[in-house]
Amino acid sequence: MKKLLFILMLMPIVILAQEKTVSGTVNFNGEPLPGVNIVEKGTTNGVTTDFNGNYEITTTTNAVLEISYIGFKKQEVTIGENATINIVMEEDAQQLDNVVVQGFAGVMGKSRKRTASIQTTPESVTAFNSDGIEKAGINNVANFANLVPNLKLSESQAIGVNSLVIRGIPQIRNSDAPVAFVIDGVTIADPSLLNQELFDLALIEVVKGPQGALYGKNAIGGAINIYSKEPTNTMQNKVTLGYGNGNAITGGLVSSGAVKKDKIFYRLSTQYKNFDGLLTNEFLDKKVDFRKEFTLRGQMMFKLSSQFKASVTAQYIDSKGGATYYSTNPSSADNDFFAVGLDYLNPNPDKGDNVISQDTFGDSEMQNFYTNLNLEYSLENVKLQSITSYNNVKRKTVGDLDFIEVFWLDQGETNDTKSFNQELRLTNRRTDTKFDWSLGGFYQNIERPFFQSDYFLSDEWAVTDYVATFKTLAVFGFFDYKLTDKLTASAGLRFDSDRFDLDDLLNDQTDEKKENVLQPKVSLSYQSTENVLLYANYGRGYRAGGFNPKVTPLFNRDFKGEFSDNYEVGFKTSSWNNRFILNGSVFFSDFTNRQQFAITGDDFTPGNFNYDKSTIVGFEFDTKTRVSKYLDILFNYGFVKSKITEGGSTGGESGTERDLNQFNDKNTSLVPQNNFNLGLASNIPFNEKTTLDLSVNYNGTGKIYWEDSNSADYTSDAYQLLDAQATLSINKIKLSLWARNILDKKYYLEYSESGFGWLGTPATVGTTFTFSF
Repeated sequence: MKKLLFILMLMPIVILAQEKTVSGTVNFNGEPLPGVNIVEKGTTNGVTTDFNGNYEITTTTNAVLEISYIGFKKQEVTIGENATINIVMEEDAQQLDNVVVQGFAGVMGKSRKRTASIQTTPESVTAFNSDGIEKAGINNVANFANLVPNLKLSESQAIGVNSLVIRGIPQIRNSDAPVAFVIDGVTIADPSLLNQELFDLALIEVVKGPQGALYGKNAIGGAINIYSKEPTNTMQNKVTLGYGNGNAITGGLVSSGAVKKDKIFYRLSTQYKNFDGLLTNEFLDKKVDFRKEFTLRGQMMFKLSSQFKASVTAQYIDSKGGATYYSTNPSSADNDFFAVGLDYLNPNPDKGDNVISQDTFGDSEMQNFYTNLNLEYSLENVKLQSITSYNNVKRKTVGDLDFIEVFWLDQGETNDTKSFNQELRLTNRRTDTKFDWSLGGFYQNIERPFFQSDYFLSDEWAVTDYVATFKTLAVFGFFDYKLTDKLTASAGLRFDSDRFDLDDLLNDQTDEKKENVLQPKVSLSYQSTENVLLYANYGRGYRAGGFNPKVTPLFNRDFKGEFSDNYEVGFKTSSWNNRFILNGSVFFSDFTNRQQFAITGDDFTPGNFNYDKSTIVGFEFDTKTRVSKYLDILFNYGFVKSKITEGGSTGGESGTERDLNQFNDKNTSLVPQNNFNLGLASNIPFNEKTTLDLSVNYNGTGKIYWEDSNSADYTSDAYQLLDAQATLSINKIKLSLWARNILDKKYYLEYSESGFGWLGTPATVGTTFTFSF
């Protein structure tokens, strides 16, 4: 009897000893397959491959894995002693020819820093995998944003001067964006890189709502995740050539393969783009919206053992383009800026009669070097990950400042960023448990020298000349716990300790400040049926404050950190055998110290200030309908009402401060009141080797108030843009025809209360040829 009891006591230990974690990749024709289901036979223990075709599952040595995916033959694999199992899928001709229309496959994302279908993630997420990116013609975050409700990104003034608005939260010029921008798991500190050219990607996704518990400071509106394709174990090469109007030339090369089979892999990606421009400076008779960009990316991956993996990435970007080509209305016979004042400028951007006519030809340039080292060490039940990165951005701009045909005012600017990140993560590896968790620590050091000068006739004077330094230490944790088979609770907390230092070289002055911030997040999700998910989230967001160049009547020496408390309820549903998907959410945000950008009227000094209280309320929904085997209808809509509720006051010395309560109950400037996208997508196979993909998107941007007084004179009405792409694939050759802003709509990406407008890009068309070998 004692022996029997002893054996029974040892059985759990023996069973645990037999457990093991198996990982690998699933591919077809050398390309990774995301969304493949891998289940331990006879159990509910299963996982799904991520956007790079990777999987990891905890099971036992005698288990059998079942692998299934729509359009491919099912497979079974016995684990045995293998720790790594790579799987090659085979097409199922009978399934492909079946008249039954297949539903949408779930897109895999990583919004909560672990791989999961966006349909099972209790967040508002929009994601495109590699195939979706290619078919939609996504080559930068700006045209990705056109397909996402309550998201907009544009560039104005110069290369790297971006304006991102997410759920009613606008980006502050010369400061941080309201999202965390993450590439391959690394937070990119410089917002000027938001609008870089994108290529050779495995995933692009945006998750909305405060994400500080997972991503840290500045993720007050959400996070944008971009993941590159990983090096492969088989040789793959691809050449891309393209041409379009405006003498738009594109060339690219991707090469990937194994240096040592199953051990060492590489991937080399490069792209060159040249665009002569379509907008003309009427005075100089030159195209002003030109752009040249060269990008080179190299990746190496080392699988040193079944437990240890390392990867290193290096990327270089060299961009040159037009700058400061703001348009005005030259209706006055006298072009003297100061004699006429601002009366000659167009007071309403919807009149559409602004033209670009300046005496100074503006140009800008940006160089970026970025590298990261990712180390992963897998133990039996946990994974330890170290991510080290360095990023160096150099930007320079020269151009006109009065934006008219008289040699009067010019401007110059240099704005650089050097940043170093170190992050350590410890995450759960078990897939057969109710409790999932991750812990970590983070260090960041950012150095930003900024110099701005103005030119009056031949005289130059410095407006700003300083070096800002930001240091952050943070610890964080996040966990999920399945309360029942249907109900899951999630909670996360991040503590940031920030220090800001300013060395003002112009005024021979130094300043420093510290902020310690807690960013909690709690979530409750209920999987009421297999196809219906309900969720509720609360999150606290934080965007860091900083210093201004000097004190003025518009702003103080420093501006405060911005905080939000966000509440959201949402749902995700699929029906009709996954042929109809409807996701939606409603949200409310209560803001303290909302930040705003301003420029003084006397010497054009830039700076930021704070409104005491603001609120945001809105909703969004996203639908996908597979009408037939050859036609998908896609539609999404976002609405937001962002308002100033208590302005407070700002400014410097007593008696010069500005009363901001005059803006109470006004709409927040720069925020589109709504947006939508209506898309049609079709995939038509002619035979086993030939298919035609068609994509049409009609997207709209709602009314925008360009300044906080909400004057009708400086308000843009809604506008719509039509884009399309057709791609013919014949074996390993692809030929694409694309067009953007087909109707040649004139619209503005920025408009100031002084009447200067930044015109959007006119109609562009082109073709792209791709050959894989």
